Amino acid sequence: MRLRVGWTLTAAGVTALATVGAAALADRGRFAAASVTAAALTVAVSALVLRLTRRIRSAESVALLDGLTGLPNRTLLDDRIAQSLHRSRRNGEPFALMVVDLDGFKEVNDIRGHDAGDRVLESIARRLESVVRASDTVARVGGDEFVVLSLGTRDEDEASALVGRLRKSLRRPYRVEGGIIEIDASIGWALFPSDGATPEELLGRADAQMFATKRDTSDESAVMRRGSLDAGIVREFETALDRNELVVHYQPVLDLASGTVHGVEALVRRTHPKRGIIPPAEFVPHVERTPVIRALTLYVVADALRNARGWGTRWDDLGVSVNVPYRMIDDPELAEGILGLVATTGVSPARLTLEIVPSGPGAGVELDQQVLEKLTCSGIHLSLDDFGRASSLAALRVLPLDEVKIDAGFVHGVGRSRRDDTIVRSLVHLAQSLGADVVAEGVETREAWDALAVMGCNRAQGFYIQAPLPAEHVIDWLEHSWPAVALAG
Repeated sequence: MRLRVGWTLTAAGVTALATVGAAALADRGRFAAASVTAAALTVAVSALVLRLTRRIRSAESVALLDGLTGLPNRTLLDDRIAQSLHRSRRNGEPFALMVVDLDGFKEVNDIRGHDAGDRVLESIARRLESVVRASDTVARVGGDEFVVLSLGTRDEDEASALVGRLRKSLRRPYRVEGGIIEIDASIGWALFPSDGATPEELLGRADAQMFATKRDTSDESAVMRRGSLDAGIVREFETALDRNELVVHYQPVLDLASGTVHGVEALVRRTHPKRGIIPPAEFVPHVERTPVIRALTLYVVADALRNARGWGTRWDDLGVSVNVPYRMIDDPELAEGILGLVATTGVSPARLTLEIVPSGPGAGVELDQQVLEKLTCSGIHLSLDDFGRASSLAALRVLPLDEVKIDAGFVHGVGRSRRDDTIVRSLVHLAQSLGADVVAEGVETREAWDALAVMGCNRAQGFYIQAPLPAEHVIDWLEHSWPAVALAG
């Protein structure tokens, strides 16, 4: 809605009005003609018009701008989209609409309070504006949702590059009230004219793509069941980390063709003074959405590399795998920390695999390729966990992978269910056609082991082989419980 002045006064018109008014007042005898001049009334009427114009403009601003961030609101955005459509239909110039939905912003309000949340939103607005061109529009259309209208963005490659810059800017830490806040964003885009001809079609396409990068809907973590992060669990875990109340167990991964040990996966647990061992499902889904996940990941990497060095020369080629949330794999600070630990321990980088967990916020969105190259060029391997879930397939296109790990939910029925066999066989073929080795997780029966071997799957992991072991028991298992699986003759 626009408010408009129904009449306009020019300088000459103001002077004429003032002269008529002065004459009328003088004729009535209320003022001496010499005392009331056109010039005086010109100033008065000009001031009145100026105040009225300012009030109208202020009213327009209130109606068209977001009160917190000062960005255009949905009304003004709709107007600018309509103008862009009109211009593009005339001159053929494309443009892009991008829907930006913040991941984990609700937790900012829950943990830090709404005042801190408002400060973060103001910072987000400025960061988004700093990335786009001056001719582009950044609008706030909801509590934690923004839309970017990018003029002249011609194709998918340019849109993808802009999305990468937007996410990189948003992911920098926010310092609010003495604390550090980290959030991410899911971003979808649509291009005119290829993705739609109307604002509704374009925004609908961008929304659909944005939701496709959200957390996998099959994730049954505690966070998804409860719908929000538990701040108490996060604070309690921070205390546990400070007190070193964590332990890392290791589960072997075997080569399916030969039965030899390829490596071990590091799996963190918390040791509670009263409750004993607490499984990761009770705290990782909460912690992975906060800055604490960086410290936790480095803790596990340090433990894994230290043990890999201590397992002796006989096992100096034994690999170790560590889980990393998708949103953290291109975090520069985490990458520097991991590379520093590799250098400090002297363990070959080729022995370390980072298992990227795609069920966290933003899976499948663009990543900082420079950070990924720094990791992979060092010799560190990248693996995609939970392969087969929707979010893992979205992540498949943007990660330089050496390996994928088929989600245990698909593996449990292998060897007993024709449907499960077909699904897993297809996943094995897809991954290997992309040049990645395949690990099947959750192998619990001999039937599954044999069926996977026939399918050509590379490696297997699960309770049929061995449950996770404390680090001090790994060598004993390697030395005395071998071979873990008797191969068919």
